[in-house]
Amino acid sequence: MIIFFNRLIFNNQDPNIQRVLADILVKLMHKNCQNHFIDTQNLKNIFFDEKNQYNFNNSNIAKEYLGKEQKRGLENYITNIPRRPITSLHRRHLTNFTIGIDSSLGEIHPNAAYQIISERSKIIVENGINDWKFIQGICQKYSSGKAKRRSIYQLIEDAIKNESLESEHSGGTGEIVKIAERWLSSNRYRDIFKYKLMAIFDSDKSSKNDYITPNKKKIQFFKWDIELIQLADYEYEPIDRLIWHILYKRKIENYIPLNILFQNITSISEQQKIDLMNKSDNELDFIEYGKSIDQFNIGIREKDIKEQFPAIFLSAFSYRDFEERCKHHKVYLAEANEEVSEIEVILLKIAKII
Repeated sequence: MIIFFNRLIFNNQDPNIQRVLADILVKLMHKNCQNHFIDTQNLKNIFFDEKNQYNFNNSNIAKEYLGKEQKRGLENYITNIPRRPITSLHRRHLTNFTIGIDSSLGEIHPNAAYQIISERSKIIVENGINDWKFIQGICQKYSSGKAKRRSIYQLIEDAIKNESLESEHSGGTGEIVKIAERWLSSNRYRDIFKYKLMAIFDSDKSSKNDYITPNKKKIQFFKWDIELIQLADYEYEPIDRLIWHILYKRKIENYIPLNILFQNITSISEQQKIDLMNKSDNELDFIEYGKSIDQFNIGIREKDIKEQFPAIFLSAFSYRDFEERCKHHKVYLAEANEEVSEIEVILLKIAKII
């Protein structure tokens, strides 16, 4: 996230506000907060004097609420910020907020800002173990490849590694709303959930135009409990309750490129490979792998598919394989002013909460 300060907040004499400002500055130095950027353009005279010498240690906040080591660390952190510039990609794709006390201007109170910086970000998924492998896999591929927005995806990868971003298991498709409601009403996220929570779930569609799915209640919830669901409501909007994404394809299994699938699932016969390769992209999007009569039998039980397929996302292949698999259903992304793959849409939504 990109953090701005209303410079006037540092003139506030309320000891509680001064204390939490000190806590925020200390927290930002922590390695788990390295995904956060401070825009200091309007803070030059807060941290530096007219000779451009660091002088924040003379402030009441530093004197009253920072220890000797904290002062030294903060000086090193602030003076080195120019070495970690805020790029145009950061400004375009990361969430930004201003710390202040004027809510009419959309400013975030220091108490809430401290929570945003301190609390882990969560992605609510249907299966915390298996679905998280999908998230990890796409992040690994796009952060290590030559993707245009690679620097953004590297921030997500770092957040996963330092555990400031984690999955939240919902226990199945019908439980996502319950889990979301629990966290939205919790002390940890009640005032900051739009900055820290996201939900992602299968569409369970059987065809491209199938919108009568088990997801109706979830969509209603994310759209602030609307009663009548229309086609347009299956798209996330910034005014929604929190960030969410419904997969375009049937399930995460449908995102595995065929060549990668064949390399990892040895039970698929040569004839089945031919049959799969003869299917259109749209057919592959909504095929159900399994053993029952109405599924594409690849000799694996549904339970084993749920365990084996997600692990494939962690195997070695290129992000370009995902791009190829999703090239027929690209999405226009206003913030980038271009069409991008659904995988990038997912990652850029995640970037909003880290």
